[in-house]
Amino acid sequence: MKINFHFLDGIKIGGIENLALTLSSEQISSEQNYLINLNKKVDNYSDYFSKKNKYKNLKIISFERKFGILIIPLLTKLFSKNKPNNVIIYFNNITSLWVVIGAKISGINNLAICVQNSIKNLSNKNLKLIVLMRIFNKLNVKLVPCSAAIRDSFLNLNKKIKFCNVIPNCINVKNFQNEVQKNRQFRKINSTITIIMVARLDEIKDQETLLRAYAKIHKKCNLILVGDGNKRAYLETIATNLGLNIKKIFLGSKLDIPFMLAKADIFAFSTTLSEGFGIALIEAMAARLPIIATDVPACREVLDNGKAGILVPVGRVDLWIDALNQIISSSAKRDYYIDKSIKNLKKYNVNIVKNKWSSLFAQRY
Repeated sequence: MKINFHFLDGIKIGGIENLALTLSSEQISSEQNYLINLNKKVDNYSDYFSKKNKYKNLKIISFERKFGILIIPLLTKLFSKNKPNNVIIYFNNITSLWVVIGAKISGINNLAICVQNSIKNLSNKNLKLIVLMRIFNKLNVKLVPCSAAIRDSFLNLNKKIKFCNVIPNCINVKNFQNEVQKNRQFRKINSTITIIMVARLDEIKDQETLLRAYAKIHKKCNLILVGDGNKRAYLETIATNLGLNIKKIFLGSKLDIPFMLAKADIFAFSTTLSEGFGIALIEAMAARLPIIATDVPACREVLDNGKAGILVPVGRVDLWIDALNQIISSSAKRDYYIDKSIKNLKKYNVNIVKNKWSSLFAQRY
């Protein structure tokens, strides 16, 4: 039986964490998967797992946080005891290097890093990241971008980085759709159109543009923002200045995303050029919501160049207003984009993506 390790540096609320949870809990008879949490103090999901009986097959090994090279002895002990065949690391920073070194010392060589974020420029932070990725190349670690947009953002700045083929993020489509449908049946008929965006409130996303567009049409619809982050206070100030009710709009982080999407009619994803993938877009497709998103490479890729959703140029409040009005006023247009996005969804199902990971690990690197 093959043993797979899936590494997270804390189980936060977000797309990367959901990907790790999805892949590590999908069991097949020939595999045993373990989610390794390197920071047990950061675990936002424990109570939710217990209450909802979610991820029944999930096996988690958690550790107290150790910093720098102090983590290597702990890792070598873990690797030597369990001898995993394959290792996926879902974060890309200096701690990833310590995980790789611990694995190499223990004779574990089939290692991959899931590259989840784009870069825009050669800032000091990004230069360090590029150097780190070149080190991973030297150590024969597979660098796996979750979108062509992410891969190209690095190669545009450094063509020497060697990437594997793109493996997209995924969800368990059937389970997700069942959860949405179970919650949607309780929604009131003919309720006010609701727009939802699910994303962290940080520099990568652009809820500000969406808020400014919504302020012009708020009498005909509702907006809810699910997520939290370091820009929350800033965004709440903007919303207040626009005359919007922040208590109704800002709902904070939520674990039960199917429940939240079941309340909505339209999915909005206002983001920036730093967007890497946007797993929330897949969830919106599965929830049968028409999608409006920012026209950046990652969204363009997931939404099939605009065939599976409306794409709006970065920061264009006026065009966001037009797109929202189009979708709000036309049930036919909503149905059109729902149909297109459902057809686009299959390639993001966990079974398809898991097979791609298996094929990757079967290859020599």
